[in-house]
Amino acid sequence: MPNTEKITYEIDPHNRLIAKKTTKASGVVGFRKVLDGKFSINKDNSLIYHVKKSDNSDIPQQIKFSGGYSLDKDHNLIFTLNKWNNQVEANRLEIKAQFLDAKDNELAFSVTVRDSAGNRKIYIIKLNGAWQADKYNRLSFGVTREDGLKDNLTLQGAWQINDNSEIIYSYAKANTLIFKGSWNIAKNQRITYVLNKKINSGFDFSGKWRLNKKFGLFFEAPFKGARPKNILFGADCSFGENNTVEFKLKNKQNEDMDISLKLSRNILKGQGEAFAQALKEGKELALLTGVGFRW
Repeated sequence: MPNTEKITYEIDPHNRLIAKKTTKASGVVGFRKVLDGKFSINKDNSLIYHVKKSDNSDIPQQIKFSGGYSLDKDHNLIFTLNKWNNQVEANRLEIKAQFLDAKDNELAFSVTVRDSAGNRKIYIIKLNGAWQADKYNRLSFGVTREDGLKDNLTLQGAWQINDNSEIIYSYAKANTLIFKGSWNIAKNQRITYVLNKKINSGFDFSGKWRLNKKFGLFFEAPFKGARPKNILFGADCSFGENNTVEFKLKNKQNEDMDISLKLSRNILKGQGEAFAQALKEGKELALLTGVGFRW
């Protein structure tokens, strides 16, 4: 006869796993046990719970789960079980965690656990993957699982640019992720923040270049549910061929970023035409980040 026993899993407020076994036919609960232990994630992004000194012969020392990752609105790590082995499909394991660090190929969380004796410990779990921007210009971490399927963990809040021209992400738990990369411009309507070119990790933002007297040159990236994100640049400017304006971009420290951008007067509309005319007349038009310009 096929095994009709199913195990329902959940996580208690102290990040401990709870296992509840039932017989599918009768619905009778065989046992309900809180298991001291901790989670880990292996190189294939499989979620595993390591049981500490199990005194129940029915409970293995390691429990491996099958399913997919996501984030809830509070940035906790969610793992939703699929139909595999004796799991109950659609069970959600909510690991109460905090972002710890973001690398080009990794997202790390800190997890606080309290065991049955009241001892409190903090440990780290890490997902492997690559970063990208979604169609709404939100930051998203792509995780490929052992079964080949991919999950996208999207950060719902708005990102910012710090004084070092780095992308930062802050959220309500007072944590901040700093992404260390470099800016690049491939097309006039897109700007890229490269984290790791080899694994295609980085943020490719869509938007429009703007020019005005208050902010100078900036890239306006639409953002879902919030105001557009404006990325400000300083620049040395010159008049180019075919009625274009060439900008050699600078960061907030007025340092050369080794990035050149050519924009037509049509793209920049009325401001660009006035800007190009001023360049023809030889007026001083260096842009400082966030300061604006004069003509």
